[in-house]
Amino acid sequence: MEADLKPLEFEGIRRLLEKLCATPFGADAARNLGPAPSVGVARQLQDAITAARFGLESGEGPVVPELPDIRAAIRQVASPGAALAGTAFRNLALVLRVGKELRPFAEKRPALLPTGPERLDAAADLLPKIDAVLMPNGSVREDGNAALRQLHAELKSERDQIQKSMQSHLGAPGAKLHWSGQRACVHLPDGATDQIRGVRRGTGPGGHGYLVEPMELVASNNRLEKIAGSIEQENQAILRALSDAGRERLSALQHLVESLTWLDLAIAGAQLSIHLHAKAAEMVDEPVLILEEAYHPQLILAYAEKRGPQPKPLTVHINADCPILVVTGPNTGGKSVSLKTVGLLTVMAHCGLHVPVAGRAVVGNFTRIFVDMGDPQSVAFQLSTYSGHVEVLKRLLADADDHTLILLDELGTGTDPEEGAALAMAVLDHLAERGVRGMVTTHLTPLKSFAESHACLRNASMRFDHERLEPTYELEIGVPGRSLGLVIAAKHGLPENLIAKARDYMENLHKHY
Repeated sequence: MEADLKPLEFEGIRRLLEKLCATPFGADAARNLGPAPSVGVARQLQDAITAARFGLESGEGPVVPELPDIRAAIRQVASPGAALAGTAFRNLALVLRVGKELRPFAEKRPALLPTGPERLDAAADLLPKIDAVLMPNGSVREDGNAALRQLHAELKSERDQIQKSMQSHLGAPGAKLHWSGQRACVHLPDGATDQIRGVRRGTGPGGHGYLVEPMELVASNNRLEKIAGSIEQENQAILRALSDAGRERLSALQHLVESLTWLDLAIAGAQLSIHLHAKAAEMVDEPVLILEEAYHPQLILAYAEKRGPQPKPLTVHINADCPILVVTGPNTGGKSVSLKTVGLLTVMAHCGLHVPVAGRAVVGNFTRIFVDMGDPQSVAFQLSTYSGHVEVLKRLLADADDHTLILLDELGTGTDPEEGAALAMAVLDHLAERGVRGMVTTHLTPLKSFAESHACLRNASMRFDHERLEPTYELEIGVPGRSLGLVIAAKHGLPENLIAKARDYMENLHKHY
């Protein structure tokens, strides 16, 4: 499904999911989440989130711990001849263990991972190979193989002999043994009399004093360096062999990351579902939309954090009997929020996320959600507000079909009201002929009577409390709204005589038109 995500503020949902993810690959998936390629895939993630939520609420899990990012290591190990660093293998081992631990959860609840639990530990036989040759810090074990055991024994013996030979040079005041790499030196303080016959090796630690390598130890130090070089070559051979083993399991490693990404996203989606008191929508092939007692996610969270008022539920039915809703009513009455709620929840359902509704939630297989909200004027392209709306309508009319959901805010505005209303009627006629579904908001009075008599349009309005002179933010289908501009102006303190004169002018306008 294609969708205009920016005006629906879907980025806010992505950010919430990203914060709830435990792994870097899950967080990346949340940042890039979009509508699934098919309703079937959306249902799979819905089911995984449902299973994860059940596990979280029952205390059974699973919980994905924070993990290092191993994707670069997997890309590196894919290159023939590569020798992955030991620390990278230790990170890989950590992820392999987590995959192994998660398999029983996926076996118990198959919906958690539709690709199958076996993908979580298909490369787990790499673990004993890593543990056999690497220390917990990632360095190669001294007993990693027979050659290394021999080389490290030789290195230790040679160092012991050198340290014994060095004792005769450490009697001078301030003289200390210092290892510069594999070379044993004497560290003498500044100003010390150089009584040692040897090779100067630069300054001491921190730039204090100087280092002298006694001449009789040069050959021994050379042997030490040669042994150390042989050890490093053997270490690299071991890391290369381990990398070859990883390359043989490359597909399994990639599947492990994909599976952990899916699980992390599903668990994050489950946590979001709990926060929003959400549920899985019923996904159907027909272009219908039923949202009963639905809420905008951000309004729920703002209320929970005491940053906003308690949101009012929204109920919308869009189907063959009521293809397009024409929503009217006063400014600040919640028309735009209603559009955004419908659009955002539809996109969330197509992404596989749960939606915050207290009643039914049925979302059809819309191939496109077309959104026109706000002011589309562009200084760069010299477009006025009206011209911007016209450009949007051109794209809509070129692509819309019977599986398109439209959400148009203030249709027909930006030009003369009569011309705007006429254009809006023609557009709605054209869209209705194509079987388009959706909601449009407007202030234009002629559209109310047009919707009343049109077979494919249905009036709706945002309720207004006339006693308190306040909007209720509740959608009422079947009843056209009133703009109530003069009522609201009076409430906000415009002079009574000015309001009275405006009413007189309005009556005269009605007589002429």
